[in-house]
Amino acid sequence: MKKFIVLFCALLLLAGCEQGRTVVVHSIVNGQDVLFSKVHVFGQFATFRCIRSQSGECHYMVVGDDCAPASAACSSPPKRFAVHEGDTMSFTSLPAGFQSCVTAGMAPDGDCAQFAAVDPRATP
Repeated sequence: MKKFIVLFCALLLLAGCEQGRTVVVHSIVNGQDVLFSKVHVFGQFATFRCIRSQSGECHYMVVGDDCAPASAACSSPPKRFAVHEGDTMSFTSLPAGFQSCVTAGMAPDGDCAQFAAVDPRATP
């Protein structure tokens, strides 16, 4: 049975099946754990996991590939949502090639500031 499983996995790799990707964001400021988040993407399915956040929530922004960095060609507004520390949120139909960013607070900072420029409701 083990040989069958190994053979099956090898065939999938040869066939070029997408393995997905995981994006980890871990911010430590002055020795304090400010933010720890993991986003796992498999095609158009994504799981957003807030492991730790100084505020108790991870604030995510998801934009289509045509929106990052901010662009007038953006076909849809950014998707904004919060996930409580220790929780996970999943989406099944995000734009192909989407990009995401995460902050510990509601106000966008760092990389999220460029995404927020697409969203008129966001305040930098």
